[in-house]
Amino acid sequence: MNTKPLVSIVIPTYNRKEKTTRLLNSILKSRYPKDKLEVIVVDDASTDGTSKELKRTFLHAHIIRNKKEQLLARSRNIGISNCNGNLIFLIDDDNVVEENTVSELVNAMNRMTDLGVAGPMMYYFDAPSRVWCGRVKRSNITSLTSFPERDLQHVNINRIVESDEFPNAFMIRRKVFEKVGLFDEKIFPIHNDEGDFCKRVQRAGFKIGLVPTARICHDTPLPTKKLSGTRSFHVQTPERAFYVARNRVLFHRKYSQLSEFVIFLTVFLPLISAIYLGVILSDSSLPFRRRENIAQFYLRGIIDGLKFRTGI
Repeated sequence: MNTKPLVSIVIPTYNRKEKTTRLLNSILKSRYPKDKLEVIVVDDASTDGTSKELKRTFLHAHIIRNKKEQLLARSRNIGISNCNGNLIFLIDDDNVVEENTVSELVNAMNRMTDLGVAGPMMYYFDAPSRVWCGRVKRSNITSLTSFPERDLQHVNINRIVESDEFPNAFMIRRKVFEKVGLFDEKIFPIHNDEGDFCKRVQRAGFKIGLVPTARICHDTPLPTKKLSGTRSFHVQTPERAFYVARNRVLFHRKYSQLSEFVIFLTVFLPLISAIYLGVILSDSSLPFRRRENIAQFYLRGIIDGLKFRTGI
């Protein structure tokens, strides 16, 4: 009798039918029992025929198409609300999972009953031995994140180690959602949505841990590949620039202690903002008026964050 828990894999996607197809094919090769895997793809109003192609190719998957773009947090919430598993594995569409990834994450959840969120070791797709992300550490003063395992040639961690949060891919117990709620799609529709969720998970008494024996490969550019400045800083559109700026302020307004927040506001926010504005305005790959528009949205994001405004 198979007593393994049902795992729901939720994949938000937007205009990436080829990458989503690649991810789904890797999931099909998983050693975890197929009858204990539920796959849900949330197509966030793609215009490249993603839903039609996936429905034709992957009959086992549940494909949900948003009528209009909802952004990441809302798309994840839609997937979570439509799944049945006691363990929910959220993974972005530009990844490939190894055959034992799901099993290793489930095993970690079974061993540690207080583990609320489990993340795999994430490697570069184009350099599978090079770490893109392991643990994530966030400073409540500078607002900057660090990745202790990044760029290490060899990772010799053989135990679950605590992390502040995870981007991109992580498994969550259903009872965590029952206790802390879903992703905050109103305040953090994109950018810092995972950080906010993981803070609430920790405050509820659950642990967040990296499972080094679980591996995925993330199709993101290597550091040696030169990208435009705005793309490297995730501010290539006015909307993204707005949320990057606003949500940085809102996150630390919510979670930093008063003394930390004062230092952040007076020292690090002006410095970080100057760097971002410099990157935006100097990006010669964009027309100057486009750069100007992005910079205006970035500044508007800071103002809205300081005034605790939501929406765009």
